[in-house]
Amino acid sequence: MESAEIQKYVTWGVAALFAFALYSEVAYKRPASAPRTLSEGQDVDVAITLVTSDAKNLACSHAEEINGRHCEYATRTDRWSKPPTPGRSAAADTLAPYKTTDDILLLLPALFSEPALRERLAIDPPHASEHIRFVANCKLHVEGKLNEVVVRWASNGEWQTQNNAWYGPVSGCWLSDG
Repeated sequence: MESAEIQKYVTWGVAALFAFALYSEVAYKRPASAPRTLSEGQDVDVAITLVTSDAKNLACSHAEEINGRHCEYATRTDRWSKPPTPGRSAAADTLAPYKTTDDILLLLPALFSEPALRERLAIDPPHASEHIRFVANCKLHVEGKLNEVVVRWASNGEWQTQNNAWYGPVSGCWLSDG
């Protein structure tokens, strides 16, 4: 068998594999599932992806109070300065941004005050150098949605404008591997 003939077979073999891969990608593509929609007043299960350093690193900025709650910052540079709602701690009033495992932006007050998350902080402190990602599975009471909010995913990170952030308190959280 000559080298030119071998090259021809190899070329046809590679072309056939490429054609099969392309066909497989197109023919067997699953339709994308419709994104989950939330609505005000709804109680919904959410799976929030976290590392314990999120307890200290995440922040949002929004000039207005929302149902007695607010972001840590009123502007990108100025912290919220109004006193907390009577009968609630400052942490219970302060919203922070989180993402669900299906990429929904949530603004939640006092997530790390939930018992399961307090326990996690005790064994994996937020100031440690490395963290293992985990999921907090919680019940969210949806109080509403902000069309636009500014968030920061690290304490020294850049501020980013985000759209469609749902907010409300969570309860009954339990943890799973992330």
